[in-house]
Amino acid sequence: MHDLHHNLREQLLALPRVVTRKMFGAEAYFVGPAMFAFFTPTSMVVRLPPSAFTDAVSHGVARPFLSFGAAQVNGWAEIGFDGREETDLQRWVSSAHASGTHAARSAARRKRPSRARRVKR
Repeated sequence: MHDLHHNLREQLLALPRVVTRKMFGAEAYFVGPAMFAFFTPTSMVVRLPPSAFTDAVSHGVARPFLSFGAAQVNGWAEIGFDGREETDLQRWVSSAHASGTHAARSAARRKRPSRARRVKR
């Protein structure tokens, strides 16, 4: 399991624009301001787009991540390491990164100052 965690961490760090920050005592992975993945001792928790989230949960690959009583918040899915191969998880890493990239772009668009408009007098 340690090798799987290490290899997934290396994959995450190799993705474009990924940075890590400490969150709740764990290393979390971000694209810009958007967190898209972190690890628990026995699983990988990723934020998936709606279709990927539904696919992962309906096929028994993942379960909705439960944190502080909040279920299924914004597509966070927990994928256990037990019985998994690295290749099984690569799809979900890519999907989570795409979700994080999309969220980062959306956040950047919201923060852009509006252009000054001419006021007719």
